[in-house]
Amino acid sequence: DGLPDLYFTGNMVSNKLYLNKGDFKFDDVTDAAAVGGEGRWARGVSVVDINNDGLPDIYVCNTLYEDSLKRRNILYINTGNDKNGIPHFKNLAAAYGLEINTQSTMASFFDYDNDGDLDMYLTVNDASSSYNPNIFGSSNSGTKRDITGRLYQNNFDKNLHHPVFKDVSKQAGINISGFGHGATTVDFNGDGWKDIYVSDDFISSNILYINNHNGTFTDRSREYFKHTSLNSMGQDVIDINNDGLPDVVELDMNPPDNYRKKMMMSGNSYQNYQSMIAFGNEIQYIRNTLQLNQGPRVGRQGKIGSPVFSEIGFLSGMAQTDWSWAPLVADFDNDGFRDLLITNGFRKDVSDHDFMTYRQNAYALTAKKDVMKQIPEIKISNYAFQNKGNLQFEDVSKTWGIDAPSFSNGAVYVDLNNDGALDMVVNNIDDEASVYKNTSAENEKINHFISLKFKGNAQNINGLGAVAEVYYDQDKKQVYENDPYRGYLSSMQTTAHFGLGAVTMLDSVLIKWPDGKMQKLVKVKADQNLIVTIDNANINRNTTQPDAVFKGYFKEVTDSLGLRFKQKKIDFIDFNVQKLLPHKLSEYNPALAVGDVDGNGTDDLIIGGDNFAQAQVFFQQANGKFKQRDLLPGKTDPYKR
Repeated sequence: DGLPDLYFTGNMVSNKLYLNKGDFKFDDVTDAAAVGGEGRWARGVSVVDINNDGLPDIYVCNTLYEDSLKRRNILYINTGNDKNGIPHFKNLAAAYGLEINTQSTMASFFDYDNDGDLDMYLTVNDASSSYNPNIFGSSNSGTKRDITGRLYQNNFDKNLHHPVFKDVSKQAGINISGFGHGATTVDFNGDGWKDIYVSDDFISSNILYINNHNGTFTDRSREYFKHTSLNSMGQDVIDINNDGLPDVVELDMNPPDNYRKKMMMSGNSYQNYQSMIAFGNEIQYIRNTLQLNQGPRVGRQGKIGSPVFSEIGFLSGMAQTDWSWAPLVADFDNDGFRDLLITNGFRKDVSDHDFMTYRQNAYALTAKKDVMKQIPEIKISNYAFQNKGNLQFEDVSKTWGIDAPSFSNGAVYVDLNNDGALDMVVNNIDDEASVYKNTSAENEKINHFISLKFKGNAQNINGLGAVAEVYYDQDKKQVYENDPYRGYLSSMQTTAHFGLGAVTMLDSVLIKWPDGKMQKLVKVKADQNLIVTIDNANINRNTTQPDAVFKGYFKEVTDSLGLRFKQKKIDFIDFNVQKLLPHKLSEYNPALAVGDVDGNGTDDLIIGGDNFAQAQVFFQQANGKFKQRDLLPGKTDPYKR
């Protein structure tokens, strides 16, 4: 009927399907539609038209129970509406090869092999006591199958007239374990192939599977990111500064106020930091992170390399929002810049230091259920951050009216009444869901928008993976990649929403379809919900990157001039002596100085020493090359004592 409906997952309660009747009124049709969840402990929900019949289907991930039969995922196939307009569903997970019984978190449907149909990446998080999440160890051995994500390939069965999914994780290189909370499947490096970014909880590193174009993936997270969040919850990969490059928003659990920091967080451990490095883990910190995409790096021969990301969580003002779950990145005020809404709260403050001290002895004397009752409970408000357009986000939670304390987790943005203003729906623990109506369209001064709904081909009817680019106001541009599986355990609409500010006419709209075709619309009016269809795509596009870019004005001559020098680090742990140091003082060296030490008219180079080695001098010769000498006569090897 053109109005988006809502589906909620529960764990100790049934899942629920609500039909949108208009004017923010909803009917619970769960029983009639037969989508209650069959008594399983549900987590993420993915809406996908898996058989491309024009009817949205529902894939539910289940977890927790020891009995694997109770963990089987559910695929509700939409069989159409009855005479009362109520859709009916049938669980056909087994027939589609998707009745998976591991500890599933969330499924993302996307085309990883560029064959036109939708495959699936399954995020996994073992909720049992099989693995200790705080013990360092190798993460890519492939032996920890229960906490390793999985990749399923879509193989259409002509006899069954629908796809059957096959686990191809091993041959695809999906072999890194972790406590996954979600995955976003977008094109990170602009090569025309979808990549996979996985947010992992606890010590397990986040994973960036870069597509190798041959059915395999390689984790390159350490190459792309300098550090990430530690307890990574929800995430999104989307452009936040309108430069056309995908950025990364990821949430953690750092409180904004000093009291809760001291009450909830453990101290930073230098030993843990070194262990991360020793075991090949990503450097991680307990806070929200915002990875700003600076564009591709350039190699020595001018070759385009991987993108460079700078982490600007503190700079942007969104690094500390307590125990956070879902980031919703979208333009809620339609001013042309994507804002950030964050859901917050956890039912029990299990990391409360007072409780942790109490429980050390309590378990020996008290039943576990009674001990759990002693855990503090504090509802925390959600956050709204308005994008100011300069990499700064302003906290407008109270102004925007979403500051009511709650235990919130999953959430979606959705235009429930088709007025061009994105509304927000939040799933709350042990409480009614929250539906927030966006009233900006009712203001005296109204910002404009454009909404694009994708109509793809017979293998991918909703055009998942398509990219929309809008150009307006002469030099402004916005980009959106059609991936609905964003935030935390949730599915958004398969539409691209762009706020336009005061602009009423777009210069052009460019749609890049997954099959390599492209279409261009010019002089498009704002304030409309526009359907773009692949049948109108008549331009072939080049998805390969250029071989080289501007090489710059400098050429590296380190080796040819004899200036190769690497200082050997001695790991002296200052914190064992002074625990309150903000950083190590023993690693200020080496100092660097330039001057004509030998008086021959050419500059020489001095590299300072430390407690374990003397300074080194590089004397410049007449031919411009350098020879290395000790500053003081004696030992020739600066690291032998």
